[in-house]
Amino acid sequence: MRFKPAASLRMETVMNDFYEKLDGLYASGDLNSVEDFLKNAVAEEGSSAPIRASLLNELAGFYRGVSRYSESEAAFEQALAIFESIGMGATPEYATVLMNLAGLYRMRGEADKAIELFFGAMKKLEDFGARDTYAYVSVLNNLALAYQSKSDYQNAVEYASKALSLMRAGSGSEHEIATSLNNLASIYLGLADLEKAGSHISESLAIYDSMEEPDVHHAAALTTKAVLLHRLGDHQGSLNGFRRALDLTNRFFGENMEYAICKRNISEVCELLGDVDSAIQELSDAARVMAKLLGPDHVSVIAANKKLEELQKL
Repeated sequence: MRFKPAASLRMETVMNDFYEKLDGLYASGDLNSVEDFLKNAVAEEGSSAPIRASLLNELAGFYRGVSRYSESEAAFEQALAIFESIGMGATPEYATVLMNLAGLYRMRGEADKAIELFFGAMKKLEDFGARDTYAYVSVLNNLALAYQSKSDYQNAVEYASKALSLMRAGSGSEHEIATSLNNLASIYLGLADLEKAGSHISESLAIYDSMEEPDVHHAAALTTKAVLLHRLGDHQGSLNGFRRALDLTNRFFGENMEYAICKRNISEVCELLGDVDSAIQELSDAARVMAKLLGPDHVSVIAANKKLEELQKL
């Protein structure tokens, strides 16, 4: 999640120009240019500590998106250190970066550490009187995802429902509402409540499909719908959904962990459809990306390679 630091009109103009250029590069799908632009911006900024922290937050978010987790963690921590050094450790800006770092830990599988930091960010926002902000809703949504990763669906539903209620009651954008709807749909899948999952994901996708420009979170909603169709036995529909999600993930993030997971899901559906050759090809690609990101000895890579051996014997 991004933020704009409190600054003078000139600095606000500079940051608006920066975000406009950055969004254009993301839209083009040229991730190398995105990284170069962000790194150059950080290297050149020396006049304003809050702006430098904002740029580091953007760079860290990019690294997190492409699954370069160590570099992401370092950049988030640099941004937090800047805020602490200038007495901004109790501000919404600090809480936003703290929440983003917690999201990194969640994606890296460190759910307990992530939950601790999410609650820390939530308290800072509450103390600052910022309960009605997008940052606060984002904390709620992220807490729901963290609890879901621990199969604690009771807490997951509680926080995701709170986030959606705040969005509907306030000035939540369509994008924000769609994200909350997808989070709830995913949780209800974990609870095997396919009816509620279906109603929430249908509303979420209706919002994403109506957007003029592709949205970075659309792929997550497509994945949720694909999983739902798989549970309902519509394997061809599930395959089509996973392929759409894969295309969007690749466009925004390249070959990150979500890309690899989507490839693995496609392989499973291809096997169910009797297309063993495609199942082997897709899983081989998933294993390649996971090995690059996690290392060859990671449990996920070992499991993928073991499954490959089984498929190759069919």
